[in-house]
Amino acid sequence: MAKKAAEPKPAAAPQPEDKFVELMLDAAEFVKSCGGMQPARKALAETGQFIKAAGGVASAERALTVLESLKDKIG
Repeated sequence: MAKKAAEPKPAAAPQPEDKFVELMLDAAEFVKSCGGMQPARKALAETGQFIKAAGGVASAERALTVLESLKDKIG
C-alpha cells in the first residue's frame, strides 16, 4: 500500500486550450522570425513543397543535413 502511494501519478494530458495557446505562441514566434505574415506564409508554402518533394519530413531533414555538410566542405 505504501509503495503504491509513493509512485508518481502520470501527468494529465494537456487540455486542448493549452495546446492551442502553445500553437499560437509557436506561430507568433515563427512569424516574428520570418519578418512578418507575408514572408511567413511564403516560407511555410515553400517548406510544404520541399517536404512533399522530398517524400516526407524524415527525408527532408536528411537532405538538409547532407546539404549542410556539403556547404561546410565547399566553403
